[in-house]
Amino acid sequence: MSSPPFLPFNAPPVAEVGHDRRLVRRYLLQSALRFNAGSLLFLSLPIALLPLWLKLGPAAAGGVGSRKLTLYIAGCVVPAVAVWLALISSGIARNFLARLGEEGKALSAEAMASSVTRSIDAPFNPYTTFDLCTASLSGLALGTALGYSGPPAFFHDPFKGRIVLGRRRPFVLGRHVEVKVSSDLGPSCHIEVRCRAGLAWFLIQQGESLKAAETVSAQLRQHLARHASALDAARRERELERTSLQARLSALQAQVEPHFLFNTLANLKYLIRTDPQAAQDMLDHLVGYLQNAMPDMRSVSSTLGREIDLVTDYLAVMRIRMGARLRYTVEAAEELRSLPFPPAMLISLVENAVKHGLERASRPGLITISARRGSGGTGELLSVSVVDDGVGLTEQAGQGTGLANIAERLLLLYGRKASLSVEPGDGQGVRVLLTLPIVGSHA
Repeated sequence: MSSPPFLPFNAPPVAEVGHDRRLVRRYLLQSALRFNAGSLLFLSLPIALLPLWLKLGPAAAGGVGSRKLTLYIAGCVVPAVAVWLALISSGIARNFLARLGEEGKALSAEAMASSVTRSIDAPFNPYTTFDLCTASLSGLALGTALGYSGPPAFFHDPFKGRIVLGRRRPFVLGRHVEVKVSSDLGPSCHIEVRCRAGLAWFLIQQGESLKAAETVSAQLRQHLARHASALDAARRERELERTSLQARLSALQAQVEPHFLFNTLANLKYLIRTDPQAAQDMLDHLVGYLQNAMPDMRSVSSTLGREIDLVTDYLAVMRIRMGARLRYTVEAAEELRSLPFPPAMLISLVENAVKHGLERASRPGLITISARRGSGGTGELLSVSVVDDGVGLTEQAGQGTGLANIAERLLLLYGRKASLSVEPGDGQGVRVLLTLPIVGSHA
C-alpha cells in the first residue's frame, strides 16, 4: 500500500523538543518573581497612599474599623493578588515554553535572560567599522526586522565608538540594543552587541533580548561581509589593472632597447671602417654600458641617479664618434639622485637631442641635462630638462616614436599628474621638459 501524497494538512507534525527541567523550574520561578515585582512596583503608589486614605478618608471615623481594614488588606488581599499574579505569570511562561517546543527549539539560558551579548570580529579599522555600523543600524530595514513601526530611535557617539538603538527614547525605559566598537588601532577591530531590557526586566522574558541581539548581529555581519566582498572585488580589479599596466609598460619599454642598440651599432660599424682604435674604445664603453643598462631597461622602476649614470655612459660612447662636436653637462643635486624615476625615459630624450639636434648641425653643440625639485597644484614635482643648441624644431619635432612612447608611459604611470613638453630653446635648439610627481616617502 503506497503512502498518501504529501499535503499540507497531512504533513507530519514537528517533533516537540523536551526542555531541561532545571531550566524550566528556574524560568518559572524567575518569571513569577519578576512579574510580581513589576506588578507590585506598579501598585506601589496606591499601596503607599492607602494609610493616608485610611487616616483621612471616610474610614477614619471608625477608628478600630480602619485598623481592621488595614489588617484585612495586608492579610487577605495582598496574598490573593500575589497568588493571582503568580498564576498569570505561570500561564504566560508555560505558553512560551509550549511555543518553543512546537518550533523545535529547546529552552536556553539566553532565551530567558534579560541581557544577551554577541561578539563580532570586523576586518576593518575602528573608524571604518563605526561608520559602517552607523549606516547599517539606522535604516528602516532593521526597525522592521526588530518589529518596530519605523526606523529605530538612534543615538551614536563616534568618540566612544558607541551606538544605541531602541523602539523609542529614553532608551533606559524600554528594551534597547547597545553596540560598542573597540578603539584598538589596527587593521581589524572587535564589536560587542548587547541587548539590555531596561524596565522590561520586570516582565516575563520570552526571548525578546535574544532575538534583538541576534537580529542586530546578523544585520551587522551581512553589511560588513558585503563591504568586505566589495573591497576584495575592487582590490582584485586593481590587481588586474596593475598586471595589464605592467604588461603594456614592458612592451613600450622594450621598444627603446632595439632603437638604442641599432643606432649605437651603426655608429660602431662606421668607426670600424674609419678609426679602428676609436671603434675599440667605443666597443669597450658599449660593453660596460650594456652590462649596467640592460637589467635597468628591463626593470619597472629606477632612480634619477641611475638614469643619469646611464645617460653619462651613453654620451661618453657618442662623444667618441662625434669628437669635439659633442659637449655635455649634467646638473643634478645629490639629494635628487635617490628620487624614483621611470627607466629608459631620460636616455630616450638625450638620444633624440643627439640624433635630431646635434648630428644635423655642422658645428659643435652642447647638451645640458638638469633636474630640480618644486611644488605644484598636485604636490611635490620633479622636473628634468634636456636642452640642446642644435638645429632646433623641425616639422616632425615632437612626433617621433620615442616621444610618443614616453608620453604614453607617463600617462599610464601617473595619469594627468605628469607632463612632457617640447619647445624651442633660447635662441636655437630644443628644450624638452619632463615633469612627474614625487610619490611615496620621498614626497
